[in-house]
Amino acid sequence: MIYLDIIDTNIKLETKRLILRKPLSEDIDDIFEYAKEEDVAKHTRFKAHQTLQDTKMFMQIVKQKHQNKTALTFLLELKENSKVIGSISFQNISEDDERAEVGFALSKKYWSCGFMTEAVEKILEFGFKKIKFNRLEAFSNIENFRSSNLLNTFMQKEGVLKERDKVKDRFWSFNIYSILRKEYILKKSFR
Repeated sequence: MIYLDIIDTNIKLETKRLILRKPLSEDIDDIFEYAKEEDVAKHTRFKAHQTLQDTKMFMQIVKQKHQNKTALTFLLELKENSKVIGSISFQNISEDDERAEVGFALSKKYWSCGFMTEAVEKILEFGFKKIKFNRLEAFSNIENFRSSNLLNTFMQKEGVLKERDKVKDRFWSFNIYSILRKEYILKKSFR
């Protein structure tokens, strides 16, 4: 049994350089700043935000999914200056199957700095230890080498889903990655 009531609480996770927390209305400008970047949106399911209205719509969707307990989104806030630089989430939460999909986006200014590695490590810990998921999985566009390299650090590649989804008017193939709670615990015990 997984513990989804935690979604209703004020969750705050910390890494060495980041605070992972739920979005607030005052985050809209920072979210827009990275969500409007074409390079950030390129391999994601969302189109680059054109206006603040797009970001407000995103915030409404996040809030609705939190209320329905079908997703849990965290913003990545830099400890040094409180700037929001990206997001990481559990999407498509299945209470019956005790699993969720991990997704993330990060401002291009902060690529190759290890921030998403910190965030993924922390969200896996939270997902397995607090929510008690049995399985966490992630889908990475096969053209997104950065994402695939990151996911290979934490999860096992299960295969390629050829032309699985039509995104932005073309069919995309995805690498699928996963890690089970028992695999996570085993990995941690050998560190």
